[in-house]
Amino acid sequence: MAKLDVKKMENVMDSAMVLKALERERALLEEFISLSEDQLIFMEDRNIDVMSLFERRADLMIELTAIEATLDTWIIQIRTDPSVTPEMMRELRAVSDEIVSMANHIVDIDEQTHAHLDILKERAQTKLQEIELGA
Repeated sequence: MAKLDVKKMENVMDSAMVLKALERERALLEEFISLSEDQLIFMEDRNIDVMSLFERRADLMIELTAIEATLDTWIIQIRTDPSVTPEMMRELRAVSDEIVSMANHIVDIDEQTHAHLDILKERAQTKLQEIELGA
């Protein structure tokens, strides 16, 4: 019986670790969203500081990728573990759902950024053509 309790405690710790990793991922995504939104604003203002935001986003992506790789393994283990409580599973799902929503928001922001870059590129090409015609 004592062996079973120890095993159950280990599984609770494992699920707590997963939750902590998911919460860290959520925090990183919150920062990523903020940087993405700032990046879009800086681009619209043609502010050169946008480059430092690209670098910070790249650093966040490295950490997010590492967390995601670890989480994939842990979640597979927890999903099949009957000792993980339903409350813990609900909490894990809730945080996971938030993460998916945040990731979708980042994709939307990035699409806006790419559209803005396309507009800037078109403007630059038009100005270049005007300069060439005027020369």
